[in-house]
Amino acid sequence: MSESPAHRAAKAAHSVDHLFGSRAFRVPGTYLGAVAFPHPRRGPWHYWWQAHLMEAFLDAAARERRAAHADAAALARSRAHQLLRGIAVHSGGRVTNNVFFDDMAWLSLALGRLRHEDVAATGRTTRTVKDDGVALARRLEAGCDENLGGGSWWNTTRDYKNTASTAPVALSFLRMHRVEEAHALLMWLFDTLFDAERGVFLDGVRLIAAGSGTETTAVDPHVYTYNSGPVLGAALELAQHVTDPAQRKLWLDRAARLVHGAAREFTVEGPHGLPVLKGQGGGDAGLFTGILARYLGEAAASSQLEPTARMTARALVAATADALWDGRREFDPDVDFSRPGVTAQTVDHETVAVFSPEPSRHANDTQRTGAPVELSTQVQAWTVLEAAALSADR
Repeated sequence: MSESPAHRAAKAAHSVDHLFGSRAFRVPGTYLGAVAFPHPRRGPWHYWWQAHLMEAFLDAAARERRAAHADAAALARSRAHQLLRGIAVHSGGRVTNNVFFDDMAWLSLALGRLRHEDVAATGRTTRTVKDDGVALARRLEAGCDENLGGGSWWNTTRDYKNTASTAPVALSFLRMHRVEEAHALLMWLFDTLFDAERGVFLDGVRLIAAGSGTETTAVDPHVYTYNSGPVLGAALELAQHVTDPAQRKLWLDRAARLVHGAAREFTVEGPHGLPVLKGQGGGDAGLFTGILARYLGEAAASSQLEPTARMTARALVAATADALWDGRREFDPDVDFSRPGVTAQTVDHETVAVFSPEPSRHANDTQRTGAPVELSTQVQAWTVLEAAALSADR
C-alpha cells in the first residue's frame, strides 16, 4: 500500500530533525539546523535557511493540527520556538539581519505563521514572537522606497531591487493587513519585472553608477523558480482583501497565469513520465523549488482559483512529491550499510530519508553515499511533501 502524503511529509520532518537539528552553541532550549550532514565543525551561517526550516516545522504543525494530533502539532510548534531562540542566540540577541531585506522577509513570514499556529492551538502567542515580528516589520519598511519607482531593495547597499525581496515583503505586509503597501509593491513587480509572455518574473533591476549623478538601470533577466512562489501566494491573498469584483478577478487571473507559467517554464519530465518541478542545484538554490511548491500547494488548496489552474498546481505538486519520495534513499545513520545483508528493512528502529535536490533524479545519482548532504535541499524536499499533504487535505 502506498504511503499517504501526510505519512511522507512526517517522514521528511523526522529525517531533517534527526539529521540536522542541534542546539545553538549548546544553549538549552535552542535549536538550529546544521548546514550539512554530517555536521561540519565550522560552517557558514545561512540565516534564511533557518527561516525556511521554521516554515517547514510550521507546515508540520498545521498538518498535525488538521489531523487532530495535538501532541505532534505542539512538538512541531515547540521546535519553531526553539529555532527562533537559536537564531537570536546566534545573532547576538536579535533576529534582524544587517544586510539582506529578503532574508528578513522570509523570517517575518515564518513568524506570522508561528503566531497563527500558536493562536489556533492555544488562543495566544508569546511576547517574543510579537516583539520580534515588530522588529522585522520595521526593518522591512526601511527597505521600501520610491527609488526606481517602488519595490524593495535586496540589501543595505541599495543598488538592486528584485523580485526575491519585494515579493516576500509584499506577502508579509498583506499578512499584517497593510494592504495598500502590499498592493503598491505587487503593482511595481508586475509593471517592472513580469514577463507576461512566459508568465514568470525576471530577477531584478540594478542601479548602475549609484551616486555618480549619471545613474542608469539594468534589468537582470535571470529567471528562478522561487520568484514566482511568494507573488502567487500574495496574489491569492490580495484577492481576499479587495472588495471590488474586477480587482478580485484581476488578482486571481494573475495567480492563474503564474501557475501556468510555472508549468511551462519550470518543469521537466519526471521518472513516471509526468511533468515535475525542476531543481536549481544546491546551496541557496537548493531551496528555490521548494519555495515555489509551497505556494503551488496553496493554489491547489484555494477554492477561489479557477479550476484549470488549481488542477495544474495540484498535479505539479503531487508529481514532484511522488518523484522525490520514490527517489529517496533511506538509512540509519548509526548503522554501517556497507555490511553485507544490512538494508533499511533489517534495521530495528526508524530510518531517515535523504532526498534528491533534483526531483527528476534519484538521490543515489545526486547525493553520493558518504558525501555531505546540504540542509537546504532537504528542507526543500520536506516543503514539497508538506505542500502535497496540504493539497491532498482540501
